[in-house]
Amino acid sequence: ISNSIRQIRRTPLRTGLFLVLVSLSASLLTLGVTLYLIGEANMKRLEEVFVTVGLVSQTPDQQISDQYWDAEDKKFTTYTATVCSKTIKPDVLMFDGADYIIPPKHRPYYGAYDPDLKYPDNSYIRLIAQTRTRLKIVIVTPLEDCVPDHPVQLKLLKELYGVQGIAGREIGDWETVLFCDHDNPNPPTLYAGKTYIMTLELRPSHREWTKTHTGVDAIMGEYVPRSYHDSYVNSTQYTPDGVLIPDENPLDNGYQEVTEGFFDKPDGQRWLELVKSMDLAEHTFPVIPTDNTQLLMSFYNGNSSIVDGRDITAEEYRTGQLVCLISQQFAELNGYAVGDTLPISLYYADYSGSASRDFPPDGLPIGNPNHLLNAQGKCYDIFEQNPYTVVGIYNEINQVSYSSGYDMAGYGVVIPGASVKNSDANNILDYGPMKGYNTTFQIPNGSVEQYQSLWNAVSKTGDASHIEITIYDKGYTQIKAGLIQIKQVAVALLVSGLLVTVLILLFFCNLFIGKQKRRTAIERSLGMGKRACTISLLTGVMAIVTLGSVLGSLAGYALSGAVIGLLSALSKSVSFSTEFSTWAQAASDVAQTQLVTGMVSPLVPLICGACVLLLALTISLAQIRGNLRSEPLKLLSTPKS
Repeated sequence: ISNSIRQIRRTPLRTGLFLVLVSLSASLLTLGVTLYLIGEANMKRLEEVFVTVGLVSQTPDQQISDQYWDAEDKKFTTYTATVCSKTIKPDVLMFDGADYIIPPKHRPYYGAYDPDLKYPDNSYIRLIAQTRTRLKIVIVTPLEDCVPDHPVQLKLLKELYGVQGIAGREIGDWETVLFCDHDNPNPPTLYAGKTYIMTLELRPSHREWTKTHTGVDAIMGEYVPRSYHDSYVNSTQYTPDGVLIPDENPLDNGYQEVTEGFFDKPDGQRWLELVKSMDLAEHTFPVIPTDNTQLLMSFYNGNSSIVDGRDITAEEYRTGQLVCLISQQFAELNGYAVGDTLPISLYYADYSGSASRDFPPDGLPIGNPNHLLNAQGKCYDIFEQNPYTVVGIYNEINQVSYSSGYDMAGYGVVIPGASVKNSDANNILDYGPMKGYNTTFQIPNGSVEQYQSLWNAVSKTGDASHIEITIYDKGYTQIKAGLIQIKQVAVALLVSGLLVTVLILLFFCNLFIGKQKRRTAIERSLGMGKRACTISLLTGVMAIVTLGSVLGSLAGYALSGAVIGLLSALSKSVSFSTEFSTWAQAASDVAQTQLVTGMVSPLVPLICGACVLLLALTISLAQIRGNLRSEPLKLLSTPKS
């Protein structure tokens, strides 16, 4: 061993160069391996973090017009709107090559009845009931014969729905209201001494009234019947195919004369059912069925997040377990906590609207006051009733009164869609075309371009041409491309590092061993065995390689963190949609997409160094074998070249 060390020290420049080159090659090899492992680990992490979702909307293709009568201006106003001529099914999206994780489905939101439901004191439904300014079902009589094409006075006789709700109340002699059938071009005559049942809504319409009247008349306000264009007395029940079921007994106006035995007849029974339905609406909360919480855009963009408990698992969604997520305000006001049981009684399905539009996210629900009767003029019956376990409580950031439709509804309850076993076919109170908030799907990450290419090929004609798809992946496609580039660089470094290492070892092992055949012959002539000669030749080389591989591997490992820090700028500059996000969530999303560097074990540089040592040992032993195969006397008798 001492002879080997002395031999190495006799050539300091050659030895130093060998040490430097081995260190550099080991550093290059370690850097390549580390970068590749970091890229692979980040790709797996982002696969779990990211979800690629698509929003489906049917585009309007027909323009319609309607006329509204204005009693004060004495003229019709024409309104035009662009609508969908027919309802397209999501089956049009089931084309060859569409590799859905969760296929598109036109989902409703459900109305659930709870007689013990508590709203905030300042909620819309409470204010409506307390002030009787909007939803009001009353029996009245005119003070004189009149045609209500202008404000006329009506005496209130009885309130069937209002402050006391379904129980009703008798009204004092002094209470009167102003009434005008404002949107009706030919309102019927009302006669003093007769009684009428009405649906009233506060809507001051006549500007001239307050100019010409003072005192009580000026401040009592003016009521109109719920418009005959959109009367919630009438039904809009649909079939599961989106076909409107004709109302068996439609009403032309939002009021009728009450005659003897009126409430024993079909018309009167319909009004009593309407009163009952309003009580149901006052105790209704929205239920949102889905197959993945991330398909709800508010959760997808982080505007809603779990603040207590956990999310519903993929297995619970798949098997339809009776578990749910509830809003924080719902939990606090109604006394629910994680682990409690929430009874859910579903009685209507809405395939047209958004739960957050009917039940505003600010937690002051107005419910769905429209079309609460079925085609037979009856309240919808409960079609599904189950106890759900609360596994998580969420909070919605956007506490707005008027939602875009993509927020989480006030008091919204999220359940697995598969947990609803019974059909809602007889309980569909409204149906409309697919919209981004009710029709979504999930595809594999990184497949956006492929999906869009396939969709573009089939969406040129037919129903597909009236479908618009928007896909969100939070920039996963761009980030993945950056990670692939990092892995390609890593492979190039790894291959080049391995090649350089082999070449360096071949060259210097030949210098320090292959060129030392005469030295080996002398040592053998002096009585050293083959084993001792092997150790003599090997020790110096392996000492240099060991020191170089250790220094180089550690340097490569340390350098990898700095290199990834520079390459991660690729992910920082990625642009993705924050259409539904708050600024805070947008910042969080950017942070979530950053590359993580501390994901490679410190054993990696040790293994890389060990590989360099193993290569050096293999090449050295091959060179030594060549030396030992030569005859010592023959070598010594040969002149030095």
